[in-house]
Amino acid sequence: MSKIFGSMESEKPQAHPPQDHPLGETVTDVLTFLKSKARRLHKQVEKGSSVHVGRMRALPGMASSTDQELIGQVKRRLCLNVIAMELGFRTWAALAHAMEGDEVGGDFGTILCPKRMMVHQNIWLADYKEAVEIKAEHGGYLLGYRRQFFIADSDYLQDLGLDPERDEWERMDRNWVEPGDLNARARLYARLFAERLPA
Repeated sequence: MSKIFGSMESEKPQAHPPQDHPLGETVTDVLTFLKSKARRLHKQVEKGSSVHVGRMRALPGMASSTDQELIGQVKRRLCLNVIAMELGFRTWAALAHAMEGDEVGGDFGTILCPKRMMVHQNIWLADYKEAVEIKAEHGGYLLGYRRQFFIADSDYLQDLGLDPERDEWERMDRNWVEPGDLNARARLYARLFAERLPA
């Protein structure tokens, strides 16, 4: 079935050639890339670009601010938060913690289960140990959504935009929450981020 999906993907027109690791190889590479996006956003807001100023309205308390108010209040940390929110995290700190850590109690944001993916039948759990047991018994991929856990199948990953056959999954023991290899997870995060980041 993955060959069918792969052939459909190759027929899609691409604006630029695909890259194996579009934002980098490591956690540090990916975070550095995202920081550079925040730096560019900051500069564009300071220049008064209406598109970029509009992105700042996603921040709490800024929806009704005028363009001039937003331009006057722009700070790099706010731009980092905008980037994080566009990627499904509440703040930059939450995104960085999710990328750098492998703690069960962390917030994984919504990037692994955007609204369009709610049509899939997944096994949802609040208890991590139970999620690990179910994955061990039935297989699948253990993913995180905010502070919850779910087991998904390979069709889910395909629809999400991740190839379930990538080596990174085996390096992570198919466990996004406590991966055996943080850099492998960072490469998968990078693939999702590359699709969702505004140009």
